Amino acid sequence: MRSANNSVEPSSFPDDAGADYFIREYRTAVNPARRDLLENKPPLLLLSTPADAPEAHTHRVLEALRWALGPEYKRVPHTVLYAEEDVPLLTVQAGRGLEFDIPRRSTPDRFPNFWLMADVVAQIQESRPGGGLGARKLRDHVYRQRAERGGLPGLLWHMGGTDTAPIGGVYGFFVGLVWHSLTRTLPRWIWARRQNRKLVRSKRSGWLGKHLNATAGGAPVFELLDQVGARQSPRLSLEPSHPRHKEGLAALELLLLRALLEDLRKPAVGRLLPKRRRRVARPVLLVEIPPEGAPGADAAERFLRALHTLQPGLDGPGPLVIAVGRPSGSLQAELGVERTNLRRASSLLHSSNPRPVVVPLEDEPFERPGLQIPPVQPRKFTMGWRAVTAVELAALATLLVGGALAPGFWETPPETRCVGGDRPAAAGSQTERVEVRPKEWYQDAQNRIDKQNQEAEKYAETRAVRTVVLFESTPPTSAEDTIFDGAIPELRGAAMWQQRLIEDAASDSSRVPLRVEVRRAGAGFREAVPAVRDLIQEVKQENSKKAYEQIVGVLGFAQSTKETQAAVKELGAIGMPMVGTTATADEMQQSDSYWPFTPANSTEAGIEAAFAAHSPLVAKPGQTDPHAQVECVPAGHAVIVRTPDDLYSESLADRFQQAFKGGETVISFRQDSQPFATQGGTQKATTADQLVGQVCQALKAEPDTVVYWTARAKDFTAFVRAMDTNGTCIENDLTVLGGNELTNVALTGQYADKDWLRLYHSAHRLPEEDSRASAKTKDFVRQYNRQYPQDPWRQDGHSAVSYDAFHVLSRAVDNAGSTVRRESVLTALRNNITFDGATGVVSFSEFSSGPPKRKTLVILRQSAGEPEAVVACGAYSLTAPKQQDSPCRD
Repeated sequence: MRSANNSVEPSSFPDDAGADYFIREYRTAVNPARRDLLENKPPLLLLSTPADAPEAHTHRVLEALRWALGPEYKRVPHTVLYAEEDVPLLTVQAGRGLEFDIPRRSTPDRFPNFWLMADVVAQIQESRPGGGLGARKLRDHVYRQRAERGGLPGLLWHMGGTDTAPIGGVYGFFVGLVWHSLTRTLPRWIWARRQNRKLVRSKRSGWLGKHLNATAGGAPVFELLDQVGARQSPRLSLEPSHPRHKEGLAALELLLLRALLEDLRKPAVGRLLPKRRRRVARPVLLVEIPPEGAPGADAAERFLRALHTLQPGLDGPGPLVIAVGRPSGSLQAELGVERTNLRRASSLLHSSNPRPVVVPLEDEPFERPGLQIPPVQPRKFTMGWRAVTAVELAALATLLVGGALAPGFWETPPETRCVGGDRPAAAGSQTERVEVRPKEWYQDAQNRIDKQNQEAEKYAETRAVRTVVLFESTPPTSAEDTIFDGAIPELRGAAMWQQRLIEDAASDSSRVPLRVEVRRAGAGFREAVPAVRDLIQEVKQENSKKAYEQIVGVLGFAQSTKETQAAVKELGAIGMPMVGTTATADEMQQSDSYWPFTPANSTEAGIEAAFAAHSPLVAKPGQTDPHAQVECVPAGHAVIVRTPDDLYSESLADRFQQAFKGGETVISFRQDSQPFATQGGTQKATTADQLVGQVCQALKAEPDTVVYWTARAKDFTAFVRAMDTNGTCIENDLTVLGGNELTNVALTGQYADKDWLRLYHSAHRLPEEDSRASAKTKDFVRQYNRQYPQDPWRQDGHSAVSYDAFHVLSRAVDNAGSTVRRESVLTALRNNITFDGATGVVSFSEFSSGPPKRKTLVILRQSAGEPEAVVACGAYSLTAPKQQDSPCRD
C-alpha cells in the first residue's frame, strides 16, 4: 500500500472554476459548525482529470484534499485508497486506514462488523475451490482472530494457556474439559450466538441477514458465511482476468463494504457518554482511480460500484467519499452520474442526495499554482475520555444518592395523551362534504390573471415588463378531479402576488411588472415534457416577440413525477430560471437553475419518522369506554404504502423507511391494470379491498401501527372507503400519517364522517389561528379569506406556497438590472434572496439552489373542525427558535 505524503508543505488544489466554493464547502462538510449536520448523507463525488493528464495530476488533488485533514497528524478520521494491483479489495485498505493514527484524545471507531467480515473474507480467499472450511471451523478461526485483537475474548483465551504442548494425566483432563470450556468453548459459544442475534435475527440491526436475503429464522450466521465461501471460492480460483473471478471479488467487496458502512453509519452526535461525543468530524475516504486498464483500475471501480449499490439503502449518513482520477465510461454509465461543476458540487456536499456526481477538471489549472486548502480545525479535547468518564461517574454518584432520598423525583411516567387530541378525524359533529365548483373557480382565477396581464402590459411603454410561465396540470372537469389537485389554490396564490406586484409598481419604479402565462402540462403533469419543449422552441425565437413577452422564468411543477423531473432537466439545459412550488422529491433537483421552494422529501420524512416514533399518536387497544379519554402510544411499527413508478411516492417512502427506527411493512399499491414489479420483502396490492386486508393483518400483529401514506390522494380515498365498507379493523381507530398530498382532500371534508380515522398530514404553513404564525402569514390568510370566502382550502398551503414562490422569482427579476435577461435573473437568484412571507421566513442559500434554509414544515392533525398544527419546524416566523427539539431537525 502506498503511503500518504506526510510533509508539512501542502499540495495545492487546481484553481479551476468554482474552486473557492468547493474548498470552503469541503472543509465544512468534513467539519460542520453543528455536529447534527454530520447526519446529512453526501453523494459520491468523482473528480475527473483529463484523459491525457499525467498521474501526478491525480496525486496532486488527492494530496491537497488529504492535507486539509491533517498535515502532521490526523485531525479527521480518513484514509487515502491508492489502487494497487496486489490489493484487489480496497475496503480492506479502507478499514485498516481508518483505524490507524486516530485524532488526539479522540476515541477510535470500533469496527466489529468490518473485522469479522475481513477475517471471513480472508479465509474465503485462501480456501480451495468447493472445499470450504465448514461453518464450525470458520467460526473457530474467526473467533481466534477476534481473541488475538484483545479485549475480554483475548484475555479469556490466553488464560486458557497455549495450544502447543498438550498436558497429560488428570490435570490435563481437567484443563481440557473444564478450564478450556470456561475460557474458550463457552465464551466462543456465547460470542457466536451474540453475532447470530445481532447480524441475522435482529429486526433493527440484522444487516447481514438482509444483505444475504436470509430470514430471521434461517441459518446461523457462520453457516450463511460458509455458503458465501462455497459460492465464491470456485470463482476466485480462476484467472484474475476471468469475468467470473471479478464477479466473486465484487461479491466479497460488497460484503466487506457493507460491514464497514454499518460500523460508520451513525455518527455519535451529542449525548452524555464521553466516548460518543468524540465524533466531531465526518470520516473521509479518498480514492484514486487509475485509467481504464491500468493496474488497480478494476479494484478502484469495483469499490465505487459497491459503494453506489449500498449507499442509497444505508441507514445513516456514512463517510464522505471523493474519488479522483479517470473513471471509465462504463463506470459512469453504471453509476448514472450527473455531470456538474465544482460550484454545484460544493452545494451537494451538504445535501442528502445519494446520486453520484462527476466534476470534469480542466487541464489548464494544473499548469499554474493552485489554491491551498487550509487544515480543518475540529473541536479539540483537553481531557481524555477516561478522565471525563471519571468526573461524570462522580457526579452521577452524587445524583443517585440524592435520588435515593427522593425516588419519586426520577420517575417520569410516559405521556399517554394523544397528540392533537383524542378524537378521530370526525367526532360526529361534521358529516357533510364541502361543495366545490371546479370549472367556475378555475376559470375565475384564469380570468383574473388575464386581466392583470393587460394591466402589466400598460407599463411596457415606460419601463421593463416581462413574462413568467406557470406550469399547471390540465383544468379539472369534475369535483372529484378538483379535490385531488391543488391547481385552483395555486392559481389563486399566483394571482394574488401578481396583483400585489402590479399595485406596488405604481409607486415603486424598481419593481418589474410581470405577465403570467398559464400553460397546461396534462393531467397529473403527464405531458410536462412536450409542454416544456414547446416553450424551449418559443424561447429560441423570442427576438421576434415584443419585449414584454420575453420569458424570464418558470413557476410551478406542483408534483414530483418522472415527467416533471425530465422537464426541469430540459429547462435547466437552456439556463431557464425556475422556482418550484409543492414538488418535494429530492430527485427533482436536476439543474442548478431550479430552486425548489418546499422542504425536500428527505427532510420531511426524517421529521415524520421522528414524530411517529416518539409522539403518542396511536390509540391503545382495548379501550371500550366511549366516554373515557383515549390514551395513545408512539408507533412501534409502520405500514408504508407506496405507489410503484411514482417519483414522489417512492422517494418519500424510501426516506421514511430509512429514518424510521421501528419495524415496517411495505406495500406497493396501484389500482390500474398495468403490471408492476416489487422489491424483495415488499407486499403487493392492486385493489383497495386487498390493501385493507393487508393493513388489517399488520394491525392485528402489531396494534401500535401507524399507516404511513405516500401514495396519491385518490388512492387514499379509495382505501378509506374500502376500510369503512369492510369495517374489519376499525374498532380501535386507524392512525394515518401522510404528506401534503392528502391535504387537498382532507380539507374538503371527504373524511369528515369517518369517526375511526386519526389523520395527520404535512403542510407548508401554519394555520391562521396558531399562535406561532407570523404576522405575514396571518395577513395573507386574512386577504385570501376575504377574496375567496367559500374556499375549502383556506388552511391549505398551496396558495401560500405559490404566492411566496412567485415573490421569489419577481424579487430576482427586480434585482436583475435594467436589461432583465434570464442570465441576470439566475445571478440574482443565487444572491441569497430573503424575506418574511406567507409561509414563514424564506431564505435561500447563497451557494445552493436547494430549498430555502430552515423552510417551514408543519404536521396537521385533522379534526372535525379546523386542523391543528401538532408539529411546526423551521423558520415559521422571525422569532422562531433556531435550535428546535425533536422531531424537528435543524
